[in-house]
Amino acid sequence: MKSATHATSLFTAIPLSLLLLAGCSSTTQQEEQLNNPDWVMEKVEEAYKKKEYERAFHLLFPVAVAGDARAQYTLGYLYHHGFGVEKDDQQAMQWIQRAAAQGHAKAIKALKNR
Repeated sequence: MKSATHATSLFTAIPLSLLLLAGCSSTTQQEEQLNNPDWVMEKVEEAYKKKEYERAFHLLFPVAVAGDARAQYTLGYLYHHGFGVEKDDQQAMQWIQRAAAQGHAKAIKALKNR
């Protein structure tokens, strides 16, 4: 009887282990996507269109900090308009200047027009 219980628990444990492994690969896939600036910018655009500004901000911030000029300019834009964050023109200018320093055309134009 003991071996039957052991076998049953073994067969129960195997699918559970596979489920846990699938969860890990999903997390790894999510991490890879979040480290892909193109994917993040696509999701930011989707969030922005849905007026999910806080979500856009949270997606953008790490990419901007990592140095992506598009994310930096967009983050500055969110700060300037107060979308998803408290309006802060000083923060907006800092992010837009970072993007402009990398040659981002919209950021350069924004600095010239201020």
